Parts: sequence; structure tokens; C-alpha cells
Amino acid sequence: MLYLTKQDELTTAHHYQDFLLSLKDNLMKYQPDNALTCYSLINYLLRHGHFSFNNEMHFSPSFNYLALPSTQEPLQVMYGTACCRHINLLINDILRTLGFNVSLLYIKTDETDTWHRATPATANHVAVTLKENDSEYLLDAFNNFAFQVVGHDLVLLDLPSSIPEKLLSTYPDDNVREIGQVLKKYYTLQEYGIDFVYDYSY
Repeated sequence: MLYLTKQDELTTAHHYQDFLLSLKDNLMKYQPDNALTCYSLINYLLRHGHFSFNNEMHFSPSFNYLALPSTQEPLQVMYGTACCRHINLLINDILRTLGFNVSLLYIKTDETDTWHRATPATANHVAVTLKENDSEYLLDAFNNFAFQVVGHDLVLLDLPSSIPEKLLSTYPDDNVREIGQVLKKYYTLQEYGIDFVYDYSY
């Protein structure tokens, strides 16, 4: 199994933290009035490849993902291919960095696609719950939706679709590119059948 070298682990963690803080600064320039507006902007940037080092975004539950135990899972998004776990953990991290009250919801879907609450060990899907102004929302950027929770019902929301052009010009930022390049190196190693890298960072 491949592990990031200590240097690559530190590099990606540093750039990920800088990415979150930079995104926060950029979003706050446009004074979004609530969490759903922020989510709409974030989801647009995600879906149009602005969080990927190659400006592309593919949503795939079946890609041959690297198993990198020492890596934060949201970093996978920066490679340009990600599953629900990677994507919604990223959404959760971004919204939390922005100061919103969010948490992860682990879900087990059955053969009829009905959702049931699950533990991280038994879940086959992950979404994000958001609480704001006495309302609760269910966000799933992988499936591109947002619901408001009303009693036992989910009400589909129409989110704002416009986005400031100047915001688009700032992504992907250098942090995204650095993380993507590190992941690309390890995917290339995997492609050549290499499953161990000596770590000289000690």
C-alpha cells in the first residue's frame, strides 16, 4: 500500500489549510448573505473544475482511487476525480471554515435507493447537514442538490445560479495545483505497479 512520504504529507496538509483560508477570504469579498448562497458558489466552483489542478471534475464512485491512509480524503477532489465521500467531506470542511454549523451524515442506501442513517463503517454514502436560523438543510454536492428538512419531509431547494466572474478567475489557486501534482505523482506510481515509496524525510 502506498503512503505519502512525510514531506508530501506535510506539503498537502499545509496547502489544504491554505486553500480553505484563501477560499474563505475570496468568498467573503462578495458578502454572501447566508450559508446556502455560499454552498451555491462552492458547488459551482467544484462542478466546473475550479478545485481541480487540471480544471476538470469527474464524479465517480468506481474509480480506482489511491488508498493513502495518511492523506485527508477531501484532497482527492484536487486530482479532478472524486466520489461522494471526498466531495462532501470537502464541502463540510469549507463550510466549517466559513463558520457555519455543519456535520457529516453517514447514509446506507438500500436496493430501492432509500436512505437510512448509518455509521461510518457501514455507510455507502455521505452527505452534509447544515443548521442555520432554526432551519436544517441536507446538502449533497456529489448529487448536486440541497434540501430543506421540514419535519419528516425533504423540500428540494432552487439555489442561486449566478456567480461573480472575478471569483472564477482566482481558481484553481496554487494550493490546488500543488496538491494535484502530488496526487498525480502517486497515481503514476500506482499505474506502474509501485506500492511502496521509501521515505527519506526523517
